[in-house]
Amino acid sequence: MKVLVVDDEPRIAKSLARLLQVHGHETTIAHDGLEAWELFEKEPQGWGVLITDIRMPRLDGVNLTRRIRAHGSTVHVVLISGHGESPDIEALSPAVFLAKPFKRADLLAAMEGGGTPQTV
Repeated sequence: MKVLVVDDEPRIAKSLARLLQVHGHETTIAHDGLEAWELFEKEPQGWGVLITDIRMPRLDGVNLTRRIRAHGSTVHVVLISGHGESPDIEALSPAVFLAKPFKRADLLAAMEGGGTPQTV
């Protein structure tokens, strides 16, 4: 599956991408929501999952997800944050929220979450 990983902390973005690659996923990294939006616009049907941090410069993960939904995409979104804030998952569906730090198994399960909005 093709996964867009979005995090403004390069170490975290690379770590997530490596983990997903080990599990057979093709990954692309964006370092903020605006960069991710530009990648998404070029290939709106090309992504299986979007994994995005919530707090980022230029365009945060919640507003990135809103743009993608306004574009008509139903790509599955995994929102992550180390700040404890949980967004309104229902409004962003299909989406899952994971609080950092999370276990590898939780991330992989969240990616498979499909159409059920939830907080893990």
